[in-house]
Amino acid sequence: MTPEESPRRPWLRLPRLPRLPRPVARALVAGFALAVVAAIAWTMSRLDWSVVGVLFTRRDAGQIALLLGGSLLASTAGLSLGFLAWRVVLLELGPPVSGPRVVRIFFVGFLSKYLPGRVPGMLATARVATVNGITFGRLMTTAALVMSLVLLSGFTVGLLAGVQLLGARAAWLAGAAVLIVLVLVRPQLVNQGSALLLRLLRRPAAAKAASVRGVRLAVTWQSLSWVVTGLHLWPLAIAMGAPPSRSLLLCVGAFTLATSIGIAAVFIPDGIGVREAVLTAALSVVLPTPAAAVVALASRLVSTVSEVLLGAASLAIAEYLIRRDRAEPREAPQPAASPGHGGG
Repeated sequence: MTPEESPRRPWLRLPRLPRLPRPVARALVAGFALAVVAAIAWTMSRLDWSVVGVLFTRRDAGQIALLLGGSLLASTAGLSLGFLAWRVVLLELGPPVSGPRVVRIFFVGFLSKYLPGRVPGMLATARVATVNGITFGRLMTTAALVMSLVLLSGFTVGLLAGVQLLGARAAWLAGAAVLIVLVLVRPQLVNQGSALLLRLLRRPAAAKAASVRGVRLAVTWQSLSWVVTGLHLWPLAIAMGAPPSRSLLLCVGAFTLATSIGIAAVFIPDGIGVREAVLTAALSVVLPTPAAAVVALASRLVSTVSEVLLGAASLAIAEYLIRRDRAEPREAPQPAASPGHGGG
């Protein structure tokens, strides 16, 4: 019995689902994968692709292609750094898990967010985690801890734009910076906070807390993720005529602030609308409002494409490595040489 299922905490026990026959399980997995693909295709069809044409009217086609490529690369790299922050926390909270299986768990949850509602994605992620050796309590603790770090670091990096956008009213963002410093000094507070949140939500917690080094490393990766991901906005703003030197920090901070506010708006899927409104307002400092709106829409397009490409490629590689590992024959143990039969 795991600590999450301890009889001392009966409200933490989870019902055990019956083991399905292999053909049924495979059919459900295939159906889920098709549903995710269909949801992604529907999302992509609803994006405003006309902004790409607008960008190509502003500069030479070669320059725009280079700027778009740089934007896509920055977005993909930033998302990868965010995965590293999540991975650090997950591995801190329990026994080791192989790299491909960690990738599988993360990106199944990452791509399933495109499904309508939150329940199907949560169930799928929990199921995949359990199959790959991660208890539900460990998964929930990872989610709570990472989300707190995402928001705290996001609002902190958002100060880069908040000061230009809000002026003295940006002082409330400094609270997040103070909390980040406090977390770096006393990382145990994150463990205590996530444990309290899960207790209030009556959800299981992991048996093991994240170490001081682990929390600090996760904060570092997540902060870098915000900065690098925010850089994708800069080439798009330049393409629309923003001054490069003045818009660099503004773009990094604006994207981080807009996305953090979108995440905090939990009742709006992926912060759609909220993120664009904040981005447009922030970029209006260096661009006319119509041009700022184009950049905000182009940012959503680049972010979505990078998420899908990174998620699909990562899952494909992870599945290949997992299947290859299963197919490799295990070496039979060699019998020990009996005394008196050694060579020489």
